[in-house]
Amino acid sequence: MHGGHPFRLDALIEAHCSPAWRERLRRLNEPQTFAKGEAIFSTGQQAERMYMVHRGRVKVVADMGKGGTRIVRLAGDGEVLGHRALGDEPTYTASAIALAPTRVNTIPMAVFLDALKANPLFCYHFLLHFAAEMRQLDQHLRDLMTMDVTQRVARVLLVCRITFGMDPNDRRRLAFTLPRRDIASMADTTYESVVRSLAALQEQELIEIVGKDVRLRKPKALEKLLG
Repeated sequence: MHGGHPFRLDALIEAHCSPAWRERLRRLNEPQTFAKGEAIFSTGQQAERMYMVHRGRVKVVADMGKGGTRIVRLAGDGEVLGHRALGDEPTYTASAIALAPTRVNTIPMAVFLDALKANPLFCYHFLLHFAAEMRQLDQHLRDLMTMDVTQRVARVLLVCRITFGMDPNDRRRLAFTLPRRDIASMADTTYESVVRSLAALQEQELIEIVGKDVRLRKPKALEKLLG
């Protein structure tokens, strides 16, 4: 996953939908805004719309049973949400929650399915991206079983870099550092272990902790840590 690229639906529509369909999707788009901590959609809810992050930060949280949840994915600008609900009786299989004030574009699910049917290249590239995302999720689950806690925490920091980019005013600082509890959820560990792991990474001079934010001092060495 640390080598992947975000799945940008806007770029796919622009590159592979006909001009008439691009215009139709623009016309039927309904922008919505969500405050930090607000659910964009929830597990089990009927999937009536597809979502694309226009500007913001989102975490996708899966129900792991017995009241437990885990963050399985992060989404930034241009990325699609709700596509795993596609099917005969579409329901959202996870919850999407805004990590910061977030604006999304929404398209009715039925219209999105029609766009897939009417634009074969769009459908083809959408499937390729979907398959790549599933592979990344499989890799993430394997990593949780084989990596130690510090490696898993390092991996989450690199996923933040890929998804949200770097601060334009400080190229070493993550544009958005996940809260410690969310890092713990994504790395399948405890808050205390995250604090210890970040301190250990700082001691090795791989990162620098600046308040709640993280600067990547040696990103290549951090990648190497993951093997």
